[in-house]
Amino acid sequence: MIRKNFKTIIILVVINISSCSVVGEFWYERIDQYIANQMLEYASFTENQKIFIRNFTEDYKSWNRETELPKYKRLLIQFKALDNQTDIDDIEDIFQSGMELSASSRDFLLPYLIELSKTLSTKQIKEIEIHLNGLSEKKRTSLKKETKDYDEILGKSFVRFFRLLGVKLNAKQKNIIRIHISNIEDTRYQLINNKEVWDQELIRILALKNNNNFNNLLIAHINVLNSEDRNTRAVINNITAEIIASFDEKQSKKFQNKLGKFLRTIDNISEIKA
Repeated sequence: MIRKNFKTIIILVVINISSCSVVGEFWYERIDQYIANQMLEYASFTENQKIFIRNFTEDYKSWNRETELPKYKRLLIQFKALDNQTDIDDIEDIFQSGMELSASSRDFLLPYLIELSKTLSTKQIKEIEIHLNGLSEKKRTSLKKETKDYDEILGKSFVRFFRLLGVKLNAKQKNIIRIHISNIEDTRYQLINNKEVWDQELIRILALKNNNNFNNLLIAHINVLNSEDRNTRAVINNITAEIIASFDEKQSKKFQNKLGKFLRTIDNISEIKA
């Protein structure tokens, strides 16, 4: 339940507010409900716990709108400024800004998660363990059924990403992807294994909720969530930089128009009173 990847929250926010003005605004207004509903799937919470969860996710939305939306806007403006001089350092700067947004969400939610954790019963902790095991098993089963080559999956992910940004990649740009993704190691099974180890440690820590050192234990454990393979990130950033730098005039115009729509959506959301 507490193993929420805070970076995922940021990705969801940016992608969904960017989908289109009307849909983006509609989704953002319900971000608190989305997060709360996800959390409520992990155990049979009491009515008081449910109220607490819905209240603090609503607090998160209000804080996010007031404090973080301006940061999303600055990040998108930085992204919109990319041109044919774009290099990997430009993409790395944007990535690091996104990581800072992730850390801000984590830091905001942590006190609430700690308080909620201290109210969990032994039965609820067991339910959380069962739910986490089920999620891991679902991922493992899905991966075993996957028939496509890993490079092909990564390649299509890049194509979809740029389509989201209004850009249809040409053959030369798709070849840039093919050349570089061979340097990315397929660590999907290892990530599932790592996640299972993380989950097991989380359950052990939750059982220590009455321990004087519980807060520090839980905070330290959650803070390891954003670890990422540096080589993979470098390859991804390099591909992104090379493709953006290779935009032709038509692609660049569509990229600028799409990012402009994203920014207008943020402006519209900011004007809505929480």
